[in-house]
Amino acid sequence: MEKRLFLLDAYALIYRAYYALIRSPRFAGNGFNTSAVFGFCNTLDELLRKENPSHIAVCFDPSGPTFRHEEFADYKANRDKQPEDITASVPYIKRILEAYRIPVIEVKGYEADDVIGTLAKRAAAEGYDTYMMTPDKDYGQLVDDHIFMYRPALRGEGFEIRDAAKVCERYGIARPSQVIDLLALEGDASDNIPGCPGVGEKTARTLIETWGSVENLLENTDSLKGALQKKVRENADQIRLSKYLATIKTDVPVDISVSSLERKPMDVDKLLEVYGELEFRTLAARLKAGARQGQADTQPAAAPAPPQPEADSSGMGSLFDMPDDGATASDTPAQACESRDYRRIESPAEAASVVSRISGSKFIGASFYAIGEDSMTARWSGLALSVSDCEGWFIDLPADSPERRAELLAVIEPLFSGSATLVSHDVKRGYLLLKKEGVNLTAPWFDTSVAHYLIDPEMKHELRYVVAKYLRLELAGVAPDSKAGHPKTALEPEAAVARYCEEADLALRLRAPLQSDVDSREMGRLLADVEFPLIRVLAEMEFTGVRIDSNVLTDLSARLKERIRALEEEAYEMAGGPFNIGSPAQVGMVLFERLNIDPKAKKTARGSYSTTEQVLEKYAPKVPLVSLILKIRRLKKLVTTYLDALPALVNPQTGKIHTSYNQTVTATGRISSTNPNLQNIPVRTDEGREIRRAFIADPGDMIMSADYSQIELRLIADLSADRDMIEGFLSGDDIHRITASKIYGVPLEEVTDDQRRHAKTANFGIIYGISAFGLSERLGIARAEAKKLIDGYFATYPHIREYLSKSVETAREQGYVSTRMGRRRYLPDINSRNAVVRGYAERNAVNAPIQGSAADIIKVAMISIFNEMEARGMRSRMLMQVHDELIFNIVPGETEEMRKLVVSCMENAYHGAVPLTVSAGIADNWLGAH
Repeated sequence: MEKRLFLLDAYALIYRAYYALIRSPRFAGNGFNTSAVFGFCNTLDELLRKENPSHIAVCFDPSGPTFRHEEFADYKANRDKQPEDITASVPYIKRILEAYRIPVIEVKGYEADDVIGTLAKRAAAEGYDTYMMTPDKDYGQLVDDHIFMYRPALRGEGFEIRDAAKVCERYGIARPSQVIDLLALEGDASDNIPGCPGVGEKTARTLIETWGSVENLLENTDSLKGALQKKVRENADQIRLSKYLATIKTDVPVDISVSSLERKPMDVDKLLEVYGELEFRTLAARLKAGARQGQADTQPAAAPAPPQPEADSSGMGSLFDMPDDGATASDTPAQACESRDYRRIESPAEAASVVSRISGSKFIGASFYAIGEDSMTARWSGLALSVSDCEGWFIDLPADSPERRAELLAVIEPLFSGSATLVSHDVKRGYLLLKKEGVNLTAPWFDTSVAHYLIDPEMKHELRYVVAKYLRLELAGVAPDSKAGHPKTALEPEAAVARYCEEADLALRLRAPLQSDVDSREMGRLLADVEFPLIRVLAEMEFTGVRIDSNVLTDLSARLKERIRALEEEAYEMAGGPFNIGSPAQVGMVLFERLNIDPKAKKTARGSYSTTEQVLEKYAPKVPLVSLILKIRRLKKLVTTYLDALPALVNPQTGKIHTSYNQTVTATGRISSTNPNLQNIPVRTDEGREIRRAFIADPGDMIMSADYSQIELRLIADLSADRDMIEGFLSGDDIHRITASKIYGVPLEEVTDDQRRHAKTANFGIIYGISAFGLSERLGIARAEAKKLIDGYFATYPHIREYLSKSVETAREQGYVSTRMGRRRYLPDINSRNAVVRGYAERNAVNAPIQGSAADIIKVAMISIFNEMEARGMRSRMLMQVHDELIFNIVPGETEEMRKLVVSCMENAYHGAVPLTVSAGIADNWLGAH
């Protein structure tokens, strides 16, 4: 058998897992953050499954100082304290490794790097191939013919194996051991290794390429010239110290034989016990499945690959794209069904019997079986109903028998207009499916996903997670590892009955605990008066859809493509030759190697320069080529994301685009949309605004746009009770000009455009925690000037500073912040000792009440407008919601009435110290109306 030893750098992987989920952490029922443990478990599972190592060990850093601290007291001195959640996670991880029967190794006085280096060299001498699993670049110095780096890669690319050739190519060196020499010169900020001041990656590489080693370099300093000679000569002792600190030891006294690290059968029961404590239901299900197949007798359960959700801004990629196992659990588990009485109903007579039986019920669980993800195009094929635990009826709606389908619909239609509350995990989908059949849902409803969203907006709201959290049950009708989306093709009849009856049954059981939880958090009115009524408004907007003029988009696309070609030619001329502007690697090479716009630019772990928009933005004001590249990128994104994509989204039956509004996605309470994402249509550039010209009214009608004016600034004035800002708004003058006048100490009429622009950026940026550095980057001004601007801002509006501080303090005391209408944002990391983790929570403590209050207000306005339009029997329709703006299709004869109605409802959705103001425009397209 091939001898392959895997040595895992425990803390490097634990930290990576923890920070991968920092924006959407997972918690157990007792409030314990399980992100680090869960991430580590999935990493380990993936490794064992993909690589099946013959030998394995996990190495930890010990507590207390190491020999490096004894040599250099400031070693790692600039690191933040370890997050409390990681400290609490380590004992669980060690218990899990014990259950896996994987050795845990730590040696007092030595880091995990040194233990791994020692074991790797020892194993290589004994004929093993050794793989060091870590993202830490320092390990490159150890690589040789039988020792490899096994690096977790980013964004869905599994693992990267680096051999000697790859290490040398990555760092531009002749042999892997020269990684130490590079570190000795460059230093290492994360470990506080000083290096040689003024020597960066590029210079270090050149020096080592020339002299081979630090020692040889120091013997030949006379050959260096100018400032570089001075730097190296004056810092010779520091360079030697840095090399000592950067060198991984390979002679640590580890009293362990490599053969003793042979993989052993896991203790399934012990592992299930830990998984149970942490509420890792999916991992436990995989483990049980593996044990049933007999895999646990010889090795850890070779579970199927974890599901790979689509990438989003909060995740890290394949290694940590994990199912949300860490849901909070109920203290009192629900009764699992020993047997289920789920029946398939096919005849109208049977359906009538079911309807008769349940018509007196106060609550009816319902689940809609439809084939296809998009509700507007999905084929409704069945309805599951439940009024008691473990019981359900599945009414089959056949597509191939229109007559029987119509009879069945006529039988069940009274359920949707009765007094019984329909309980479902996706009411909006049901509403749309019914409306397509000509049935109006007017019965009261309770949406379990929306209720759970209000309770815990940052968790996932799929039924299986909510069921696990509140009922401590697993869905039997959906496999634990499946994504459980809507079926793309028809299910077998038995599978459809089992899945949808169970969904109706469990949704019904969830209603009471969810309602109780909402009430205990004082959000009952928010749920009943805002979130539930909003479902209908969003469904009607989706059903109505919006018309687009594809010719406008086609013409604009052709013009922009021609402009892009011209700009690319201009970019090639600036760059001194053609290159692929769509390739980040080639852009990096042109900017940082050919043009050398920043000698200190560093390469990423992949060996290329980062050329993200955020990175390039800071060079744009001074480097015309960078500004041009960013412009080309933005134009290309417009073309692909909107101009060429929108016409393909037109529904052939209706001739309109029907976006899907998401009520349970953003943690702040804002509504989002997909297919297309209306919220992201650009408004700051002329080209982006032109897209709005393609959104048009129905023939003979007009488009009206109604937009809140500076709602978030008005809310911060109201929330902070800052008299100066309140009076500024009440005066009716331009708030940005007023702010500039106060900050710069000039009369209102003498404020320059630049001063107003700076004040506007400050108004919107400072309340969200922008720093002097961020403000200087945003405005292209010196950091000292930006700091002066911030200081002037807070001197002008002192109560805003007090409010921001108070928001953070409130969060520290109670663990959450609230909007004006009581929506809560829980911030479990607000008291973390780790500055990065704590800082993220502090920014949310400031952001959430402002953004969330604005979100609540526009929701209230939408409901009020919809109800008033319906009461008056108006034929105009609400089409879209985009941030603080509502868009309507106005029929002839209703123009002025609609304008007054909409403006009044929006302005009266909330009354605070500063009145809300709304501007409304009417034209034949969205751009003209805005």
